[in-house]
Amino acid sequence: MTRENQISATESTGLVRLMGRLLDASGDCAAYEDGNFAAWLEREIQGRRIVPDHRESEQRDEVLAREVVRRAQARIRAVRVGESLPLRPFRLRAAPVVGNVKQVARDAAESRCAPWVESLAVAAGPGREIWDEPCEQWVELPAEARAGEYLALTVAGDSMTPCLHGGDVILVNPRKAVTRDCIVVARRADDGYENGYVVKHVTRCGKSVLELSSFNSEYAPFTIERTPGAVVGVVVARLVRGGGAS
Repeated sequence: MTRENQISATESTGLVRLMGRLLDASGDCAAYEDGNFAAWLEREIQGRRIVPDHRESEQRDEVLAREVVRRAQARIRAVRVGESLPLRPFRLRAAPVVGNVKQVARDAAESRCAPWVESLAVAAGPGREIWDEPCEQWVELPAEARAGEYLALTVAGDSMTPCLHGGDVILVNPRKAVTRDCIVVARRADDGYENGYVVKHVTRCGKSVLELSSFNSEYAPFTIERTPGAVVGVVVARLVRGGGAS
């Protein structure tokens, strides 16, 4: 990056103050007051190029500030939601009953286990249902999990970083009510995602429509209709590998 395309320390300070006001207006001022978070904002600014010189300085600052704030708010949401998502041991058990998820769900529940779909990316083709995926291993439920049917899935991709990463195993409750700020597994049937399943954060929860967002700000939010089967369930825990197998 050349010197003329860098942001000076004075400009950086002014932009951080502007972003502070934007975050304050959005209700996220508490995060901005954290020293580490403010330092992260400054690094974000330093990594950006100034927009062309024909723009007025005030307009340039506003555009840049809003872009970094958008990224900052995604990070704030990831931290907030991640802190509320329990971490529990990941313990595998060979399935005594072999079949697809739908066929073994009840047996698994009676053994306080959840059928494990080893990759969410597997259930991504047209006409495929997550409930029809073969399941040869189960995951033991955490001690505090209420009795009932659950599903364990492995996250694919980087859209939910830094809260969830590709390869993370999540526990999903199909019967838990969907609310704003929860994480869900949902079917996205648009833009080439026909019958593709995604893990997303619910940023708007209407009676007939959900707005789903990623924590990685490179991915744009989108909406889905709350039709039967649109939401597989709510993520209730992240399962930490290393819990052993029985």
